[in-house]
Amino acid sequence: MDPPAVRYVQRDGHALAYQVVGAGERDVVWLFEINMHLDLMWTDPEIHYLMERGSTFARTAYFQQRGLGLSDPVEHLPTLEEQADDIVAVMDEIGMREALLVGVASASGPVALVAARSPERVTGVVLIQPFAERLVGGNHDPVGWSAAERDNFVDGWRAATRNWGSGSTVPLWDPQEDSAFNRRLMAMLERNSATPAVAQAHLEWIFRLDYSDMLPSIQCPARALLVAGSPVPVAASQYVADRIPRGSFHLLPQSPPGASLGEAWKPIIDHVEQLATGGHPASDAGRYLASVLFTDVVGSTEVLAWIGDSAYRDLRAAHEWQVRDEIERAGGRLLNVAGDGTFSIFDGPASAVRCARAVVDGAGELGLEVRAGVHTGQVERNGPDVSGMTVHIGARIAATARAREVLVSRTVRDLVVGSGLRFADAGEHALKGVPDRWPLYSLTDADHAPRTVPRLAPKLSMIDQAILRTAKRAPQALRALVGAANARQRRLSR
Repeated sequence: MDPPAVRYVQRDGHALAYQVVGAGERDVVWLFEINMHLDLMWTDPEIHYLMERGSTFARTAYFQQRGLGLSDPVEHLPTLEEQADDIVAVMDEIGMREALLVGVASASGPVALVAARSPERVTGVVLIQPFAERLVGGNHDPVGWSAAERDNFVDGWRAATRNWGSGSTVPLWDPQEDSAFNRRLMAMLERNSATPAVAQAHLEWIFRLDYSDMLPSIQCPARALLVAGSPVPVAASQYVADRIPRGSFHLLPQSPPGASLGEAWKPIIDHVEQLATGGHPASDAGRYLASVLFTDVVGSTEVLAWIGDSAYRDLRAAHEWQVRDEIERAGGRLLNVAGDGTFSIFDGPASAVRCARAVVDGAGELGLEVRAGVHTGQVERNGPDVSGMTVHIGARIAATARAREVLVSRTVRDLVVGSGLRFADAGEHALKGVPDRWPLYSLTDADHAPRTVPRLAPKLSMIDQAILRTAKRAPQALRALVGAANARQRRLSR
């Protein structure tokens, strides 16, 4: 799915940004940490998958506290009560009568307050990396912290805010995730979420916040989750869970070294889904029916040898953008581009087949010959990607197709009856690595007017045809092709 549109609700004269995905009877609200930018979180494929997954079991809302990221700046840090009021305001704006609330780190306090004072609005609570007692300026040592642990935590976060925008908050969440890539991503999230001054002020507020006394008033089921190896001590988060009558503490599995930010969050999403749905996700919860489309340029080596590296690079780029555009128009999602081939996924087979025809026709206008294969079956979510036998079968069907042909499985043909799509029997084929022989069908009519292309005299070469067909569709590739054609003409005239 595409990232959702950003919506706004007015809070004391300031616009508070939020997003909503999914639908259904269950509702979930996430209040993000200070460095979790609402839009940019979707740019990382693994995080995108996890945020999209929220739509599969509930209507899910995401937002940061007011004054951060996409929201209007504010004159002062919102108080704990104001942040709690904002959660309820977002719920009211969306029409959520009650919801499971998820608080990430410093957002745990506002979530706990809403649950404690408005039990009729909260079905459950998930607190991620929580600690409830003040770390700086208190009258007693916080429960669960040694003096060294507290000092290291405070000093580490203060150093991170002094270097805000460098991604140095990554190891303060999970040392296992401390990689160069994750730091670059986190640096972008930090810079776009808050200024260094705002980050520092927010941090000092967190160090002095204490919401431990409200925890016994939370009546709903609650889970306190802690990443293994987190700088927050196990005993500190365990204390939060113990103070809640129906609370439980869960130490998450340790992330593999160098894990992506999104990969490390998968166990967290599991807990949210379990609490939201009232049970454990089914073992096949990640499996669903989809249609896969594979395309591939035929004779790419010959074209490359004919027009040269530079011209072919631009031509392939034009084709790739063309494919992306057609897939988006058809409501699909491009999952992978490898060499001269593409792999995309669709909710329904008819849209996948029509997209395949559009891609093949469009490539012809660029002077390229493309083949395509479509199959429908169960796929399995694998992070932002999908896998399973359906994917392999779709790839083999595409490899069997001829140039300019759209080849589909019998499943696809049967499912699109009445759609206006018509097929010719292409015979039974052995698909490499797939058991049995498979009846395949070639698309003959996609129920739309065929695209017309210039009819050129036989004496014109393929490169000349490509130049004429590219003129309107891809000017950047045209310039490269013209240069290649001129060079070729000079060689022939010698």
